[in-house]
Amino acid sequence: MNACILTIGDELLQGFTINTNSSWIAKTIEPYNIYIKKIITIGDEHNTIISETKKILNNDIDFLFVTGGLGPTHDDVTKKAFCKLFKDELIFDEVYYAYLQKLFINQNKVLPKINKSQAMIPKKASSMPNDMGSALGIYYFQKNIHIFIMPGVPNEMKNIVKNHIIPNYINTPPLKNHITIKTAGIMESVLSEKVDVLMKKYASTFSFAFLPHYNGVAFRIRPKNKSNNLEKVKNVFVNNMKPYAYGTDNDTLESALAQSLIKKNYSIATAESCTGGLISKRLTDTSGSSTYFIGGITAYSNKIKINLLDISKESLKKHGAVSEAIALEMAESIRKKMNSDIGISTTGISGPDGGNNKKPVGLVYIGVATPITSIVKKYIFKVNRSIHREMVATAALNTTRILLEK
Repeated sequence: MNACILTIGDELLQGFTINTNSSWIAKTIEPYNIYIKKIITIGDEHNTIISETKKILNNDIDFLFVTGGLGPTHDDVTKKAFCKLFKDELIFDEVYYAYLQKLFINQNKVLPKINKSQAMIPKKASSMPNDMGSALGIYYFQKNIHIFIMPGVPNEMKNIVKNHIIPNYINTPPLKNHITIKTAGIMESVLSEKVDVLMKKYASTFSFAFLPHYNGVAFRIRPKNKSNNLEKVKNVFVNNMKPYAYGTDNDTLESALAQSLIKKNYSIATAESCTGGLISKRLTDTSGSSTYFIGGITAYSNKIKINLLDISKESLKKHGAVSEAIALEMAESIRKKMNSDIGISTTGISGPDGGNNKKPVGLVYIGVATPITSIVKKYIFKVNRSIHREMVATAALNTTRILLEK
């Protein structure tokens, strides 16, 4: 089956809002053997919506997913455009308007008069419930094409797709037609060399893709034909990618580390400087993290390093805050202070200022102290400040994971 996605909104064209809707829809419906032929983004302009939709409907497609322009403001013209396109008219739904009034009253709010337009429903269309907002989804069946018109607000759109469109209009079990292996701590080119022989071995029956990101490289395996060997082939590649491979598909590095901590019954604490608490944040993103995460100290200034982590003034003066010695002291100190099994530390220069010839911008030291050993890793990540902090946090989590899995 084929589909197109049409996203509507001036803010998407102007770059003020990132268009995540189209990528989410494509990724969500792909397991149902639905191929996206086109993704089109247009502004909130009545005639443009009509003309672009006409073009789309002349394609060989089964589904059209439309998002945006269902709100109550002057630029929300999607319903009127589709009514003109399909020679339809808007009618007032008194039942839904009463529901909206009750919904606002329950939230101790008064329903603005402008929201009355959201109870105007195309006569020839069916409504799709929106449990997350006030704009109903709209369903047309024209030219043997299922047309789903949804709000542009991501969580509202996702709710309609998952809870209404998939069970009522797609209604087939999803197929596992690819697996993505997640890696960290290895460059794309090195990973490619590492699996080159395996890729050649399975090239006749599987296709492969490298998906690099600053937090790691994902490796996608897709059967060229229906195959029951996907899981088996995945395991062959994972074993070849160790210790860099930490999971598949939606697995995260922090969840992989969590599994190791839980397995060993270890607790963990953090002492962060350049990452500003990001490692603690990522550790606690995983549900159940209270079973192993004790806490952390964001020791950004030397004063905090001295007063809360007991880092000696002499060490700071001799080595500087960004140094192997200080990273080691921070990791060991936080482990002792928090009475945890593992201590992680970061100290570095995220930039854009603060570097020199001996200690350039991007330099970072990551310390990990365990019941058995303490290590420090040195990296230089020449990227912007926000990405630098993400990369350092990833390197710290991955270093700890690998150390615990040895």
